[in-house]
Amino acid sequence: MHDAAHQEASIENRKFAMWLFLASEVMFFAVLIASYVFMRFKYPEEHAVLNIPLTSLNTFLLLTSSFAVVRALAAIQINDRLKFLRSLALVGLLGTVFLAIQAFEYTNFSHEGLTLNSGPFGMAFFTLTGFHGMHVLIGVIWAGRVFWQAFNGKYTQDDHFGVEFFGLYWHFVDVVWILIFTVVYLI
Repeated sequence: MHDAAHQEASIENRKFAMWLFLASEVMFFAVLIASYVFMRFKYPEEHAVLNIPLTSLNTFLLLTSSFAVVRALAAIQINDRLKFLRSLALVGLLGTVFLAIQAFEYTNFSHEGLTLNSGPFGMAFFTLTGFHGMHVLIGVIWAGRVFWQAFNGKYTQDDHFGVEFFGLYWHFVDVVWILIFTVVYLI
């Protein structure tokens, strides 16, 4: 009985720590978004090179990956291991494709003259989207770890906190991207 209460308290403490971490990340991204908005209005002509259709596809991929996280968690809760593993694999695949498209987009921007060193707008744009991309990369690596552990039988119907914990981070990354996509590409 004592062990179960201790384990539940440990889980709640880890969730609270994740929420604190995510709150600090919200402040970090708020500053980056504000800096971008300032540069966007100061240098409006540089916004023209952004590729909205390609980034819309990337947004769809990231949102679909978030759905796959929800699907993975639901699958392990009903002990559907195949659906669980497939969903986790899909998360990693979609996150990787997101990063590949972002790299392709960055390459195209450099051909258009927009780089990290091309001026204040480029610095603000690449800092904001690059830090988000770094968060996606961390999430892809984490998804790979969760998949590996799942493949080796770590998670069960009764013990799947690691999947839920990862999901908090991944959903945060998606919410931040929705804000970035709206502010950077649509406004």
